[in-house]
Amino acid sequence: MDVAKLRIVASVGAAFFGFIGTSALCVAGALALAPVIGLMWATFTMACLMLTLGCICAVIFIKPGKSTEEELDQFENATADMLAELPFDTIASLVEKRPLAAATAALAAGYFIVSNPEQAAKGLQKLADELI
Repeated sequence: MDVAKLRIVASVGAAFFGFIGTSALCVAGALALAPVIGLMWATFTMACLMLTLGCICAVIFIKPGKSTEEELDQFENATADMLAELPFDTIASLVEKRPLAAATAALAAGYFIVSNPEQAAKGLQKLADELI
């Protein structure tokens, strides 16, 4: 197995065991609180705690205060930088390994330029992201 496949398997395993661990922690917390406030309220308390933790993580990692245009501009700049540093040997090897995909990309690039010249750069960047 190559490194990418091993990383995917490791990620799936980590997500699975992380979910199981979090579930076990919630059950243990509810069982620990049950003698104090009752099983129903302990379960409710643990559910509210996990929901609050999930909302905090969503706010921290998704950053909903950022505008979509700002995020797209950052993404486009990162893509343009990546493509500017892409060596021609990589493009040549891509054409050698996947000639049909490269021909399709060239056809799509021509279509983007002819159909909508103002938005051609964005369309070509999206196409390059999908191809790479």
